[in-house]
Amino acid sequence: MNNGTKRSPKAVTRALRTTAVLSIAALTLASCGDADEDPRVDENPQEEIDPSGAEDQGVTSDEIAESEEDQQAADLAEIEEDVWESSLDRESVTITMMAGLERGQALFGYAPEFFEGEGESFELSVTGELEGDSATEVDYSPDFQVLTFGEDTYQSVEAFAFDYQAQIPPEVEPEVDAEELSAALSSEGEWVDVSNAEPSVPRTPAAVLEMLRGEVTETLDVDSLAELELDSALDTRDGQNVWVYSNEEVELAVLADESSPQLMGLRLPGEDADLEVTVTGWDEADTPEEPEDETIIEDEQLQRILNELI
Repeated sequence: MNNGTKRSPKAVTRALRTTAVLSIAALTLASCGDADEDPRVDENPQEEIDPSGAEDQGVTSDEIAESEEDQQAADLAEIEEDVWESSLDRESVTITMMAGLERGQALFGYAPEFFEGEGESFELSVTGELEGDSATEVDYSPDFQVLTFGEDTYQSVEAFAFDYQAQIPPEVEPEVDAEELSAALSSEGEWVDVSNAEPSVPRTPAAVLEMLRGEVTETLDVDSLAELELDSALDTRDGQNVWVYSNEEVELAVLADESSPQLMGLRLPGEDADLEVTVTGWDEADTPEEPEDETIIEDEQLQRILNELI
């Protein structure tokens, strides 16, 4: 972190106490599947594939569609709304997002300059129940984890200290640095209760889906992907038949089932790198184990630790 004008100890103390009241969960950052089978795709086709060369393309010859009807994806305009609604209506899933650091800044407030030398991309993974027990991991920092169990949310000590450091302006040298905070917290537990704080990253798959839905509109400046007149094709993802709608910049993959076309993949353009989304394990994703009580740092305990530091 760059050295510069220091805040007074009183100002740092006030800031720490303020964030402690909020559980410092996700501190304000510096920059701010099983589905019913569709009889029309009972096999496993890809559009315009020569069966003689299908195995070279990852599809065995007996999986190639034999009729013209099987080679037709549904009209995107007719199913696009259902993609999001049917996805949000499922029980569990695993969603993985990859993008450049600038996209990470836009999504979560983690400025790229904060990660100089750490690579050119980030990956976020959320797995578990759509709006229940789930786990979030971000590869910005080692052991960055957030666990959600109903209304209770716990952030790993490493993630908590990381978010603390990330919210400090680069021109400010803090009185308490992230390493000191992490060491003090680690001596008391492994998880910080951040249930009452604003999250820095999505806490559930449902939150990720809602975020992605907004990203499609904002990134492409359209109300519907159907406005782009995308090409359509058939493929397989996570062992499932999918319809793929795409052009050179955008790709949307959905389960080949008009009654329940869950999201299976998404690609959106970005200045530094595309946003790539992979969706797997609909209704089959594992849920995390809740931390033991003795490993959790509650609000009162957190306040005491902060008071000792300042």
